[in-house]
Amino acid sequence: MRTSGTTPATVQAYPLSTRVALEALASFFIVFAGLATALFSPTGSAATIGFAYGLALLVCLIAFGHVTNGYFNPAFSLAMAVAGRIKWLSMVLYVVAQTIGALLASVVLLALLKVMPAGATPETPKLFGALANGFDSHSPSQVPMVGVLIVEIVLMAVLVAVLLGATSSRNKSTMGPIAVGLAFAVAIVITMPLSNGSLNPARATSVVFLADSWAMGQLWLFWLAPLFGAALAAAIYRSFAPASAPAPVQEPVDGLVSSDTPEPATAPAEDDDESALPKPVPAVPAAKESPAASEAAAKKNDAQDFFDSKGK
Repeated sequence: MRTSGTTPATVQAYPLSTRVALEALASFFIVFAGLATALFSPTGSAATIGFAYGLALLVCLIAFGHVTNGYFNPAFSLAMAVAGRIKWLSMVLYVVAQTIGALLASVVLLALLKVMPAGATPETPKLFGALANGFDSHSPSQVPMVGVLIVEIVLMAVLVAVLLGATSSRNKSTMGPIAVGLAFAVAIVITMPLSNGSLNPARATSVVFLADSWAMGQLWLFWLAPLFGAALAAAIYRSFAPASAPAPVQEPVDGLVSSDTPEPATAPAEDDDESALPKPVPAVPAAKESPAASEAAAKKNDAQDFFDSKGK
C-alpha cells in the first residue's frame, strides 16, 4: 500500500475497542434483519429470511470488513483465530460483543412488539419460541438431534471454507463479500425447515431468554455444532499452508481484511551507504580503425580536394 507516489506508508490497525464495537453493531444489524423479516414478512418463507440474513451480512462485510475481521459471527471469529488470522484475545472479545449485539436486536424487537395494537401478535414466549432454534419436537420438520448436529457442522465447515478462501491473500477477486453473503443465505435457506436456521451462536442465543424454557435447554447444540465445524474447517485449511513460510500480511479484498497485523513499512536506504550511490560508468575504449577503412577515407578526402580546387 503506497500513498503519494512511491512513498511507503504503514497500515495502522484500528484500535481494539473500535473493532469490538463494530462487531457488536454488525451482529445487531444482521440478527435484527433476519428476525424482523421472519416476524413481519408477509410470506415468511425460508428464501425470504435467508436472503435477509445474507444481504445483511454482505452489507456489513462491505461497510466494516476493512476494520475488523471477526466477521460478526462467533463461529467465524473462532475460525479466524484457529487459522491464525486474529489473536485469541480479540476472538474472545469479538464473541462477547457479537452476543451482546444479538441480544440487543431481540430487545428492540420486543419493544417494537409491545407498542403494536393488542391482539396483533401472539404472546411473547410463543412468538419468540417460534423463532428459536430447536431439534426433535421443536424442529419445524421434526428432525432429531443427530440430524441437526450433522447439518450444522457440515454447513458451517463449508461456510468457513468459503470465508477463508475469499479472504486469502492469493485471491485477487473483488467478489469476496458477495461470495460469503450468498453462501450464508443459501445455508440459512437449507437450515430453516430443519432447525429454524442458525449457523450463528449469537443469533441462537438472542431469543432464548424471551422464549419458553425448552429453547434454553437446546441452546448448547447451536453453540457446539457451529463452533466445532468452524474450528475443524479452519484447522484443515491451515494445514495446507506452507509450514516453512511465514504467514503473509494480506491485503484487503473488497472490504474484507484477512489479517489484523499491520503491514510493515519499507525501511529507507541509508544516505551514506555506498551500495545506494550510483556507480561510475567505465569509459568504453574507442574502436580501432581497420587499414582498409583508413585507405577508403584517404581516397575520399583526395577526391573532395580535387573538386574543391577545380571549383576555385
